[in-house]
Formats: sequence, structure tokens, C-alpha cells
Amino acid sequence: MKLKLQKISTKSFIIIFSTINVIAGLMLGAVVTVVSLIAPDEQGAGVFGVWAIFIFPIINGLLGLATGAFLTGLYNFFAKRFGGIDLEFETSQ
Repeated sequence: MKLKLQKISTKSFIIIFSTINVIAGLMLGAVVTVVSLIAPDEQGAGVFGVWAIFIFPIINGLLGLATGAFLTGLYNFFAKRFGGIDLEFETSQ
């Protein structure tokens, strides 16, 4: 069965995309925090390193929101002019 993706809901895409970005930011922030605590610089554990676990998810989430809105708008713009993406599904019985 062939279907065509004509439009992406901006709201639902932003929710999923931002959530994925927050999780990625949390993982990256945790790594930076652990590394800064294990291998501190001359002044001790860097303030940025300790706060990375809080800062990275917020920044990544906001960037995911802006990027998600931009990408869905871009996709919907081009899909309207050139057609959507053809998707092929197989039904199982």
C-alpha cells in the first residue's frame, strides 16, 4: 500500500523533536559534568562543567523547538509545491 506524506503537523513534530533534543542534552550534560568533576582544571571543578547537566538540556530543547518549527515549515512549503514523500507500507495478516 502506497501513501504520500503531504503535511507534517508542526505542533506534534516540535513536541517529539524537542523531547529528543532535551534527552540528548541531558546525556551530553551528564558526561560534561562527570568529566569536569573527575578531571578538574587548576581552579577546581569548572562551574560550567557542573552546571552543564542543567544548561545543556534547556539549550538543546530550545534549539529543538526552533529547528523543529523551521523544518516542518520548510517541509510543508516544498511538499505543497513538489509533492510529498512517497511511503510504502505492507499489511501483515
